[in-house]
Amino acid sequence: MSETHVRVGIIGCGVHAREVLLPAAQQAGMEFAAACDLDRRLAQRVARRFGAFRAYQDIRSMIDEMDLDAVLVCGPAELHAEAMETALQRGCHVWTEMPPAPTAAEAGRLADLADAQGLIAQPGLMLRYAPACVRLRETIAREEFGAIRQIEMAWWPPEQHAHDGPLLFDLPHALDLVRFIGGEVSGLSVASAVSEASLIALLTLESGAVATVSFASPARCPRERIVVASEDAVAIAEERQTVTLRHFAREDGSVWNADRGGAGRVSGVLAEMEAFAAAVAGEGPRSASMHDAARAIQLAEMVRAGLNEGLTWNGTGADG
Repeated sequence: MSETHVRVGIIGCGVHAREVLLPAAQQAGMEFAAACDLDRRLAQRVARRFGAFRAYQDIRSMIDEMDLDAVLVCGPAELHAEAMETALQRGCHVWTEMPPAPTAAEAGRLADLADAQGLIAQPGLMLRYAPACVRLRETIAREEFGAIRQIEMAWWPPEQHAHDGPLLFDLPHALDLVRFIGGEVSGLSVASAVSEASLIALLTLESGAVATVSFASPARCPRERIVVASEDAVAIAEERQTVTLRHFAREDGSVWNADRGGAGRVSGVLAEMEAFAAAVAGEGPRSASMHDAARAIQLAEMVRAGLNEGLTWNGTGADG
């Protein structure tokens, strides 16, 4: 465990905060100072369990009284934007669960506020930090892999992680990973759709590559598979567990397996907590930004427009 000397409070003490985020934050070396929840007794129980000093019902009081470096926002999605804005205006760095706001425009406004305040606002884009996704990105960046021609992604989150608005909660993760691996998106259309919860989106990238995202949420049989192909090779990451590399000109291949050091490590949550702590402490670069979250939500909004209105975006506008 690293020691970052970052003093944090958490906003929202639900199951995800208790079972995933706080254990990862403490493993990343953060000092957990305070808990805030509308249910004061729940905040008190979480504070006792994780060794925090105080429990609160009001965000402003917690930040003003506890001299925090940062807050982790993990409450109901409809409260993320308000909690973020309050923290940023009081000089706190922020990590927030996705989505940070209900629209791309609002997420962009929060990104601008963080920039104006000189603060870090990091969204919970955990796929970027999953070791298998990091390994995939490193693999395809090698000169011997060649220029990316195509990306295929299947992103079917499991039923136990289901949300009422999958296009806002779930799809942005897949769209952000395509950007993270292949570069900026220049065009988008919905190739096939059953509903908002089951569709295939076609994306063109500024590099000239194309990408498809097969999305279904919730899924009884979850799938998470990313295939990246060049003229000479193909790399496949599956279930955040393995990365397989094959070169067409050679018979040999390689298989890389993720370290099974707990769900937080495999999923990417621990690594994103470590990255946030290091950035706040001035010991590492800023990673995923609120601008990335705003762009991912914007692309999801374009998918919704294509689904509902038959629109295609080609980088300059939308047409039917």
